Amino acid sequence: MKITSLFSRVNNLLQSVEIFASPSKKIPGRWQLFEYYIDEVNELKHIKREQLTSEKQNWNIEFATDKKYIHKTNIPVSIISNIENGSWHIAKNFITLIHPNDIDKNTEFQFAIVKGNLKLLKKDKLGKIEFFGFFKKLD
Repeated sequence: MKITSLFSRVNNLLQSVEIFASPSKKIPGRWQLFEYYIDEVNELKHIKREQLTSEKQNWNIEFATDKKYIHKTNIPVSIISNIENGSWHIAKNFITLIHPNDIDKNTEFQFAIVKGNLKLLKKDKLGKIEFFGFFKKLD
């Protein structure tokens, strides 16, 4: 009985395409921010879709298959607004946005793709959330 139960769980896991799809194959495309969290004076502030829309805030980022990215943003978050277009690199569950001229200005996010949405998480050196954004794919 335990073998049957274990087999069915493994079978269900194998049928889950998202788990085994290569992140580098799922990242390319155009993504649009639809919700985010940011730390403001030791308080996590939640910006929802409605607020983004009403305040005409956006962050669109395009990851190309040649490992280049371009982005456009007007959200008032210095971590994001200081990012310049460049190249991107994935290592495990981290994506690094590589600054074109200064390695010290690279920005690293922990990422996940869940149910077709991209999640980007940036923490400071102490592990406190600086930015946690949710993106939908536009392609």
